[in-house]
Amino acid sequence: MADIPTLFASEPLAISATYDRLWVREIVVSSVVGGEAEARVTLVRFRTTDDGVEEAPAEPVRLHVRDLLAGAEADADLAAAVGALMAYVAKVGIEQGVVAAGE
Repeated sequence: MADIPTLFASEPLAISATYDRLWVREIVVSSVVGGEAEARVTLVRFRTTDDGVEEAPAEPVRLHVRDLLAGAEADADLAAAVGALMAYVAKVGIEQGVVAAGE
């Protein structure tokens, strides 16, 4: 099985064990038509064990990314992520018959 990409916490949480990794549980992107977008990201702390993984018994970490589209104009990484996400949404939309192909 391929390694699943994870992030390392800047401040690992220790609760009788050290939970030094963060899993992206949810990303919600929202906007109004023709308006700016924002993203809300929920991260959970976890650690690997001999039996697999163990989620930390702590509240998730939440991030709020404002001005997503404006940020994409100034940050090449964000622009690539937004472009790739839109391209994939279009691909799935074409496969499911809700997006026109070849525009």
